[in-house]
Amino acid sequence: MHTPDLVEVAPYSAIARGYDLIMEHVSYEYWAAFTDKVLHEFHPTPRRILELGCGTGTFAVALQPLRDYDYVGTDRSAEMIEQARVKAEEAEVPARFEVQDFTRFQCDEPFDAAVLLYDGLNYALDAASLEALFACTFDALKPGGLFFFDQSTPANSINNEAFFEDEGDDDDFSYVRGSHYDRETRLHTTTFEVYVDERAYFERHVQRAYTIDEVRAPVLKAGFEIVTTFDGFTSQAATEISERVHWIVRRPA
Repeated sequence: MHTPDLVEVAPYSAIARGYDLIMEHVSYEYWAAFTDKVLHEFHPTPRRILELGCGTGTFAVALQPLRDYDYVGTDRSAEMIEQARVKAEEAEVPARFEVQDFTRFQCDEPFDAAVLLYDGLNYALDAASLEALFACTFDALKPGGLFFFDQSTPANSINNEAFFEDEGDDDDFSYVRGSHYDRETRLHTTTFEVYVDERAYFERHVQRAYTIDEVRAPVLKAGFEIVTTFDGFTSQAATEISERVHWIVRRPA
C-alpha cells in the first residue's frame, strides 16, 4: 500500500478535522462548570463572554448554555473556526465565532469576561507576544472585567513529556503525535502526522513553558490587577512546581 508523502501545513489546519478525537481525553463539561463557577465567584454579573483560542468550539458548546451567555469565540485557525460553527449550529448553541489572532484582535463591544484555557497562552513564544495578548485583552474588557486564563509550566513539560505522545484513528482520519521538550530554551515542540482523505500532512506546534514570574510581569504591564492564582483545579496557591496555573486578573473598575 502506498503511503502518501507528508506535506507540512500550518498548525491546526489539517488536525481541525479530527481535533475532537485528539482531545477526547478532556472533560470539557468539567472545564465549563469550573469556569462558570470562577466567573460568578469573582464577577457580579458576567454576561458577555469572549473566548480566545476557542478551537473547534467544544468548550463554547459546554459553557454557553449554562447561563445563556452572550458568547463570542475566536481562534487564529480558520479551519478550527469552521468546525466550531458547524458544531454550535448542530447543538443549537447561539455562540458566534470569528477568525482572530489573540495578539492583535479588536472587538466592537467590550466584554464582561475573557477566557483563554488549555495552554493557549503558551503559543505566545516571547515577551512581546505575551504583552500584545494582555494589552488586546485588557482593551476588550469593560472596567471591572475579568480575564481567566491558564498556563502550562516547565514542570508540566518535564513531568509529562512522555504522555504527550500518542496516536489514534477514526473513520477517515488518523494521527501520530510526537513530543520533545528542550529544557534550555523551554520550548515544547509537538508534531502531528495526519492522514485524512487519503492525504498526509505534517504539523509542527511550538509552545513556550513559562514560569509564573514571566507571566506576572506582562499582566501587570497591561494594567491588570491580579486577583489570584491557583494550582490547577484546586484552591491552593500556585507555586513554581505547579504543572498548570490558573490566573484570575481584572481590569480595574
